[in-house]
This record gives sequence, C-alpha cells and structure tokens, in this order.
Amino acid sequence: MDNSELIFPEAATDEERSVKWQKITEVSDADFGFNTPKEKTGNTRFNVRAVLMNDKNEICVIKSEKYGYMQIPGGGIDDGENIIDALRRETREETGFLIDNIKPLGYVLEKREDVRNKHNNDQHVSFVFSASTKENIGTDYMEDEIAEGFKPIWIGLDDFIFEMERLDGKTENYSGCFSGRRDLEVAKYYREMNLK
Repeated sequence: MDNSELIFPEAATDEERSVKWQKITEVSDADFGFNTPKEKTGNTRFNVRAVLMNDKNEICVIKSEKYGYMQIPGGGIDDGENIIDALRRETREETGFLIDNIKPLGYVLEKREDVRNKHNNDQHVSFVFSASTKENIGTDYMEDEIAEGFKPIWIGLDDFIFEMERLDGKTENYSGCFSGRRDLEVAKYYREMNLK
C-alpha cells in the first residue's frame, strides 16, 4: 500500500487526504508466526495515535495497571468523524489533555487476517501525529478501561522503546502483539525523525 492506495475514513477532510502520508510500518500475521488465515471481510478500522512529548524527552503513554502494558494514546475514528477531530477527542479522553501544534507523522497499516482476529476488520490504519499539550481537563475512560486501571504516565522515549522491544511479540494476546509492535515502530520512527 503506497500513498496512492491509502484509504481514508469516509468523513476525512480534503486537507487530511492531501497530506503526504509516510508509511511508518506495516505489521502482519507473519511477523508473529500466525499462519491460519480466516475468510476476509474487506473491512478496515481507522484509528488515530498521538505522540505527546514534554521538555524532559518523555512521552505520554497510557498504562494498564491491571496488566502492566503501555500504549501510545489514541483509538478508533467514529462514524462521521474526521481524523483531526478523532485525534483531539481520543487524546483528551485518554490523557486528559487538550492538544495543539498537531503535525502528521505518518500511518501504520496492520493486516490482521488470522483466525485469532475475533473482530470484523481485516486491517487497521492508524493515522499518527505529534502534538503538544495544553490544558489538562481530565480523562474520560470507558468502563473496560477503568476496569483495567488505565492512567496516563510520562516515560522517557528511550525507556519506552526499550520496554516495548523487551515485550515485542511475547504477549499471548493477538491484538496486543499488533498494538505493541505498532507503538514500538511509531516511537522508533518519532525518535529517528527528531534526531535528523
């Protein structure tokens, strides 16, 4: 999938579609040794992710107190929602922060085509941005996120990458393999872009 083949959520604006989106990475079942394909649905889930950095070279991530994993804030784009509106909403819900200085970093394509995928989507496209934080007005977690003990924390970018590399592909959770690899590659890409 190159930029000409990148698909967008229905409500994406012309401005969002005109961005020169760089592919950060592509993650597939073969990356984890999953090789039992299921019948394809042809459905795509669209997501947003926000890399928020402070002046101490720390990024804001969401930590599950119950399971111990961390992830870059973000989530699904709702029907009728454009990409930037989804980014603002998801970031505010998960971190508590209003954001500005929003800059596109690229996108991640996940091909989840194994029978272990219990959802109705064969692929996920995550639009990834960097942004700066403004006012903190509080998180707004869903019940399952509250049950997992979600909370935003700040962690050194290198520490986050080290931890994600240590855990890469070691979870038994199918979706967790993909989200862990996605966030690892996003963090490495962000670090590389900022070293130039």
